[in-house]
Amino acid sequence: MDKNISHQSSILRFATLLLFTVYSLLPIEINAKGGGIGPDNGFFLVHDYQDDWQVFDDRYKAYVPYVREQHKDYNSFSLFFDIENYKGYKILYRSEKENYLFIDASLQKKMPVGTWVVMDIDSLQEVFGKTKLFLTVYGTNSSVEDLTIQIGNKISKAQKAIEMTQSLLTILPREMSPFQNFFVVGLIFLACAYAFLYNYQPKSFERFFSPRDLLTISTRDDSFVVNKPFDLGNILFVVNLSFTLAFIFMMITHEKTDLFSASDILPEGETLGALLINFLEVSVIVFVSLIFKYVALRVLSNLYRLDNITNVHYFKIIQASSLFFLIILIVLTFSTVSVPEIVKNAEKYLFFPISLFFVARLALLYFTINKMTTLKNLYLFSYLCIIELIPLIIGIRFAL
Repeated sequence: MDKNISHQSSILRFATLLLFTVYSLLPIEINAKGGGIGPDNGFFLVHDYQDDWQVFDDRYKAYVPYVREQHKDYNSFSLFFDIENYKGYKILYRSEKENYLFIDASLQKKMPVGTWVVMDIDSLQEVFGKTKLFLTVYGTNSSVEDLTIQIGNKISKAQKAIEMTQSLLTILPREMSPFQNFFVVGLIFLACAYAFLYNYQPKSFERFFSPRDLLTISTRDDSFVVNKPFDLGNILFVVNLSFTLAFIFMMITHEKTDLFSASDILPEGETLGALLINFLEVSVIVFVSLIFKYVALRVLSNLYRLDNITNVHYFKIIQASSLFFLIILIVLTFSTVSVPEIVKNAEKYLFFPISLFFVARLALLYFTINKMTTLKNLYLFSYLCIIELIPLIIGIRFAL
């Protein structure tokens, strides 16, 4: 009796598996005409943003994915929108409640209630001059279920129904953009550069990236790290700093922040090769500027009879910059992966910390030079204003 039951159970499992296998091999048909969305069902669905909404979380001070159980009674819902992915398509909006549309935190219009609104994606790029936008819907909605934002493609009257078979539904790997490829290649290159310096000049590396050494003011330092700025090892640290600053520059300008009007100097290009060439060109410009900084220090210190502090002054500049911009690089790298809002608005989030860094560096140089010389405060102030403060003000003016 038990054998018969076991035998019947085996036959049943085999039959179920066979039916499932045959069913999975049958072609799947999707009628595009029956799947229309938007006004008069006149659009094909390209993408539905229903699962892409984000809200601002006060605990984390950042935008996080919307979770219905955690974000009840929220009235503001946001999403990141990439124009490059949907050129030629339309944004379709509808809500049964009253809302206002903000783009990049700027109020655009009051949205109608219970009516489809169609927005042309190509025109958004013309108006805002950017390919990445931050859309926010604010109003009387208490959940994203009351909102509909979709990307649609206008259905042509001559367009035929689309039949799709199982073979056409194969999942393909998502292609990375040229900048994403550059981002990965650049990070690997910088990691190798830092690793090389750590192994090639371990003692110098420890000094350049030591906060304690940075804040230590010594009246006499006979180290070659300080007194031989054009030694090969020291030049490599300047080159490494140039690479770091160039990579940060590329990350910020990728989000359409045109620092120093770089778009007029660097060749345009959205390929990996073009981005790498731009990166190398910026690195060379930064390196030449840092070398010119030393020449300017040498000339001005001779005028003020401060020859003995030139090397220390230059070392503190490179040391402070190497340490600070390494931190900025780590923060921006983390933000690119986890909090892209920071990179998208880098000019807003980085302006204060970078300005504070230059002011703190100026104060450090003042106390360092003041301890090493007997120069009167008035002359010391004028020296630092000419060599540090004025170039900083001019740089901020042209950067923005």
